[in-house]
Amino acid sequence: MQRQLRLFLTATLIDALGSGIWIPFGLLFLVHGQGFGLVEAGAALSTGGLLALTTGPLAGAAMDRFGPRTLLIAGNLLRLAAFGCYPLLTSAWQVVAVTLVAGVGDRLFWTCNAPMVAALTTGRDAERVLGTQTVGRFAGAGAGAAASAVLPEITSPAAFHLIAYANAATFAVAAALIWFLPAPARMSEPVSEKDGKRGWKDVLSDRPYVRFCVTHMAFTLASASKFAILPILVRDFLHGPQWIAGTAITIGTVVVVSCQNLILRVLASHSRATGLIAAAVLFSASFALLIPVTSVPLRVATGLILVTSLTFSVAEAMFAPLSTAAAAEAAPRGAEGRASALFQLSWGLPVALAPAVLSFLLSVSGPLLWSCLAGTSLLAVPAVLGLRKTMPIGSSPRVSA
Repeated sequence: MQRQLRLFLTATLIDALGSGIWIPFGLLFLVHGQGFGLVEAGAALSTGGLLALTTGPLAGAAMDRFGPRTLLIAGNLLRLAAFGCYPLLTSAWQVVAVTLVAGVGDRLFWTCNAPMVAALTTGRDAERVLGTQTVGRFAGAGAGAAASAVLPEITSPAAFHLIAYANAATFAVAAALIWFLPAPARMSEPVSEKDGKRGWKDVLSDRPYVRFCVTHMAFTLASASKFAILPILVRDFLHGPQWIAGTAITIGTVVVVSCQNLILRVLASHSRATGLIAAAVLFSASFALLIPVTSVPLRVATGLILVTSLTFSVAEAMFAPLSTAAAAEAAPRGAEGRASALFQLSWGLPVALAPAVLSFLLSVSGPLLWSCLAGTSLLAVPAVLGLRKTMPIGSSPRVSA
């Protein structure tokens, strides 16, 4: 099992690194590498991403039928093809199509990842594996941010194409590693006739699981909010230099990459509910500190932004592995793929809606934006408390001798 886990973790770290790099790099690639206009490129990327989000339920049903290993390979091959095509794009509809293909690959990965981790681990080990994957994703995003800052000044479109092809190669390597990964024993166990007939009705009628997914949206909205709105906040509302936003994002990346495993070791002696509540309170306190940010001097506002970047990232490092591991453990037997797809929707929907919702609130009032985010984060506390007896989050783990 340990050999299987190491092989899978290596493949998914490569996957997470490639995906993370592209997050801050994709728009830059289309504008500077392919010559698209900024608005045209942004609209095409968003359209393709939203279309891909709708394929989540299909990915869940496919995983229940074919298993996570097969779908993980398929997801990597789809992204290999997509990134191989990015340097060939010349029109907006092509961007939409290729982004859709890449997005479907992402849906397959995220739908199958947690069930595969759950099958390869026992107890709280799943959180450590998921935490390590989070480190890889943030490290990739940091590398992409660095590349996005340097490449337009020193290089030609050919270098942008090289990065796209290199990213395609990472997905090829990840697919090959998973190809050689034997099916985990727990995934090879026969499914009972009753479990084998489970479908969406069984998942959606599992009220505690659905409530957990709805509660999780409060965490993912918080996660998607600050860094999504920070650059425009600094530029258009604080009228400050962009190094403020860049430094804040860098602090967040460094905190997660350097402290993720330490944070999980501290939380290992506490219940998942305790960790999730602590994360919700920390998110809420961080947003509350930002309420006066548009009405104080720039020096004070800068201090508040940098301090909350640290606390915000600690909260993210706490909630993401805990909630994902709990959702994977609670998934109904025989419908793990569909359950994972529903849980992934609780990630994807807030991320997709955040730009529109946050920009509207910010246009009305900065304090209104941060107050709403502080309030929604705090609402997660009673919701988590109400789920302690019906979801695998309530009991503290046994400490081994």
